[in-house]
Order: sequence, then C-alpha cells, then structure tokens
Amino acid sequence: MANFSSFNFKKNGAQHLKDNGKLLALAIDVVKADTYAQASAKVIASAAMTSGDVALTEDNDDLKITVNGKSIDPSSTAAANNDLVVLVLDDVNEEVIICNDATDRVITNEDGDTVTIPAIVTFMRELAAVA
Repeated sequence: MANFSSFNFKKNGAQHLKDNGKLLALAIDVVKADTYAQASAKVIASAAMTSGDVALTEDNDDLKITVNGKSIDPSSTAAANNDLVVLVLDDVNEEVIICNDATDRVITNEDGDTVTIPAIVTFMRELAAVA
C-alpha cells in the first residue's frame, strides 16, 4: 500500500495541489522512494487535469480535498499482483504531489477498453489539543 504526498504539498497545503496538479494517473507498484521519472514510467493510464478538477470544501472543521476521477483508455496493463495507485502529477515541475492506494485489479489494454481512475478524497484535519 502506497499513500504519500510531496513535501511541497505538506508545506504549501491543498492549494498547491489545486494549482499544480496537471495529470491524474493510474500507476503500478509506485513507492515513496521513486523519483518522478521512475513513478511516471509506471503509469498505465493518465488524463489531463485542471484546477477545476480539485474541490476544497469544509467538512466538520476539516478541509476535504476531492480530486475528480476520470475514465480513459489505458496505455498499458496491470496484473493481479500489481499494486495499483492513483497519482496526481505535476509534469511541469516533475513532482508526484499525491499517491493514494487504489483497489488492485487486472487491467487489460485491448481495443476499446476504458479504465476509470478513481477520485481521490483526503482530508486535512483540524488541529488536536497539545498533550
């Protein structure tokens, strides 16, 4: 399971994702230690995204971040033993902004096949009391 975000996302918050997320991608076997080039080489489907694909809303004093999913034609395949993840990529500054684990499944790349890249929903939680 791979769930991580970039330092820029941690430092600059959700607006960094909204401003810089350029590609929504489905990839296999991405790990935090991967460089941008290594992670992007593992992409099996991707679609352009804009700031309009990212919604920032209040949810019980937390910030809810929703990135719209996309249905597209895959460019490669995934086997049952591959770990599928959804990535938000900044292909201008070569950054993996967010990586979220997705439900693993077989993906074929036959003529006419489409795959749905699931939406990402994550939260920035309200601060907790100091212990």
